[in-house]
Amino acid sequence: MNRIIVVIVLLIVAFLAGFVPQYMKVKRLEDDLSTARQGNALAELRDLAGLAFVQTSQKNYGLAAATSNQFFTRTREIANGTPEANGRRALEDLLASHDKIAAELAKGDPQALGDLQVLFDKTRLAAAKKGGA
Repeated sequence: MNRIIVVIVLLIVAFLAGFVPQYMKVKRLEDDLSTARQGNALAELRDLAGLAFVQTSQKNYGLAAATSNQFFTRTREIANGTPEANGRRALEDLLASHDKIAAELAKGDPQALGDLQVLFDKTRLAAAKKGGA
């Protein structure tokens, strides 16, 4: 009877000896993948902000309005999916200029260029902090 218990305990120990290192490796890789995905999402935002800036500098306000709308929609999606408060707050700060920029682009106001440059700089800094730049 004691031999059976010893064999069962040894089998459990052998199983755990193989399972735990693999579990730790998978967990680390999942964390790395999550970080890379978040960095990619922030780089996408940076690119959209830059594209809206370029379109505005070319006085193509219609395309810039569509691109900036895409930027703000995507920013809201990423902010809603961000679990940490600091990351969410930084993204919500980007959303604060939505109404002003949308109104300027709708009117074809050249002031939108300066506001988009500020938005691009803020987005670039947020992406750089998360490793997405």
